[in-house]
Amino acid sequence: MPLTPPLRDDQGKVIPHDHPEILNDSGIIRRVHEEFVVTDPKARSGRRLSTSTLSASSGENGGMSVDLEQLILEAGQVPADYVTTPRWIASVRFQAHQLRAAGFQIGYDPVPESPTEQANPCHGQVWGNFTKGVQKRLLKQCDWLVPHEGADICCE
Repeated sequence: MPLTPPLRDDQGKVIPHDHPEILNDSGIIRRVHEEFVVTDPKARSGRRLSTSTLSASSGENGGMSVDLEQLILEAGQVPADYVTTPRWIASVRFQAHQLRAAGFQIGYDPVPESPTEQANPCHGQVWGNFTKGVQKRLLKQCDWLVPHEGADICCE
């Protein structure tokens, strides 16, 4: 069942919101690319995810881009396959309640097809204050959906 369409501002951008149809036990997936991996001698593997993995895009109404697992499953797709591409080589998964407990809003933000972007009807955003401390705490709470070979999520 598709989610209720989100409200948009005058420029067509989704207004930050906490979508009530995204349940607390819903999976929230953040895609990972190689730029999010840093060298860290404290990590078991010597490499780990940077806190920048969990950051919002710049600009008005900018949130952290995520994929909503419940929509991927409802579309009959395998979440790990859906989010993995040559650019997005790994991914981490939260439950919505973890992000909400940290003070974030999670909203539906489907991406339409455009000349520069492929459609993503399962796209969402996470809005809130992404401080370094919050980013570190959240990285300790998430799990790999698709592991990055040779990197840890965090070093502690």
